Amino acid sequence: MAFSFFKNLFSSENDTATENGAQEVPGALTTTTKAAEQPAVPEGLEGLKSFVHYVASALVDNPDEISISSIEKDRLTVIQISCVKSDIGKLVGKSGKTIAAIRALVNGASGRLGMHVTVDILE
Repeated sequence: MAFSFFKNLFSSENDTATENGAQEVPGALTTTTKAAEQPAVPEGLEGLKSFVHYVASALVDNPDEISISSIEKDRLTVIQISCVKSDIGKLVGKSGKTIAAIRALVNGASGRLGMHVTVDILE
């Protein structure tokens, strides 16, 4: 029963049949991946930046004062959040749990894209 729930959740009408007649599962690992099929790094980074902006805007009192930028250091990309000083505490959260959760989500999503991304808050 739980399997059918996940099957309905993750399947779509666009599932295509392979040459053997088996169904392809979206998100499943394949051994042969062409470079054209992989998501472009800038698109993935822009998606992560927009996600961070969305979450940060929902948490702070002054969402219009938030700016998101990114810098690249070696193989690591850092998404930087700049906001009003009074909103920094809302982004950090109690004992840093809020920013840790944001970092965990971004890290997991970036890992699926083959990137290493973290989030920092600037004063």
